[in-house]
Amino acid sequence: MDRFAKLFEGHGRQILVKKGENSDGDYALNISTMFDGAEMCFHLGFGDNESALDHAFETFTQEQADVFGRKFEGQNNAFEAFKMLTGVDEDDE
Repeated sequence: MDRFAKLFEGHGRQILVKKGENSDGDYALNISTMFDGAEMCFHLGFGDNESALDHAFETFTQEQADVFGRKFEGQNNAFEAFKMLTGVDEDDE
């Protein structure tokens, strides 16, 4: 069976990893999770290199999903998670 998605669980959330495209139409590994009904998705682009995408997908493990999930511990919504990822602080606004 040719897989296109993997679902991981860790740090209180589900992490969905799937083969897809980014907004430019390039091959991309899409990594997403949900925050109170809002989806946060990251697209790691590989240009026109489908074999690189396949390798990244096949080698994505629970350990990598845990690193991703750990970043969002204590975040209650997508906006808080986005601010944490970008380093935006309340004092900076």
